[in-house]
Amino acid sequence: MSTQANPTFTVSASPRKIKSGPPLSWISGAVRLLRSHWGVILPAYLLVFIIPALIQFGAMEVFSSGSLLGSALVIVASVIVTLLLNAGMMVLFHHAAEGRPGFSDVFAGFRGHTVVHVLLMLVMMILVMLAFGVVGYVFASVADISIHSFGGGMGRLMNSGFGPSAGMAAILFLVIVVLFAVILFGSLFCYVVPLIAVARQGALTAIGNSVRACFKNLFVLFFFAVNAVVLTQLVLFPSFAIGASTTSVVVMTTITVVVSFIWGAIICGAYYLSFREVLLNTSPESPAPEAVAPASA
Repeated sequence: MSTQANPTFTVSASPRKIKSGPPLSWISGAVRLLRSHWGVILPAYLLVFIIPALIQFGAMEVFSSGSLLGSALVIVASVIVTLLLNAGMMVLFHHAAEGRPGFSDVFAGFRGHTVVHVLLMLVMMILVMLAFGVVGYVFASVADISIHSFGGGMGRLMNSGFGPSAGMAAILFLVIVVLFAVILFGSLFCYVVPLIAVARQGALTAIGNSVRACFKNLFVLFFFAVNAVVLTQLVLFPSFAIGASTTSVVVMTTITVVVSFIWGAIICGAYYLSFREVLLNTSPESPAPEAVAPASA
């Protein structure tokens, strides 16, 4: 297992539109990366897998003692540590794609730049959610006023000449608004962590590049998400079936955890390769050493 720290690197990142082919290749490329560097990737991902779980277990212990404030602080710490460890995994996968991963890369997220801008990202996420909440409240209030202006709610509206199509149109409009809000929120923060950790961008710049990259490749990323969900079900279902066929709870739990752990590492690598393809202008099939500039001795 390599534990040598990688030198400081500078990566140029800018959004670009890609062809419709890569989604499955990102998953297969992650499998190849894992097969080539399993001795580094799996032990590092084990930390990402275990440490947040231990912190959450601690949160439950604190909550059982009756301390709500303590539980809240532990949960916040768990979120921050999880994000920083995943930032480190992005650095590790980047170096793996360049052919020089190091176990210490998993701790790269705890460096000053990444910590500061990940915290700023969390603040921005909270502000965006508050903004969405205010807009949703205003929208609901306006809709409520509009409905009451017809003299008695949705039933009266549907029977006042507009017909059932009016109610269906209102529901459809609400679904579209919610779907757009989910897509916008996901696009704003989809690639912020790797942009901060790998490309060393600030939080605001990373948010701007993330949303532009996602909207340029909306359908490709949508199919990638669908592929990931479907393959996850196909991978986990046999493990559940095999585990359920045994009479030992320990064996069933062990099989499920091991499969989930390995598949989680693959999905993490596929996510990095999607970032690499969409923002680093390199192919997951052919690493680009020139994208990383090692510090000279």
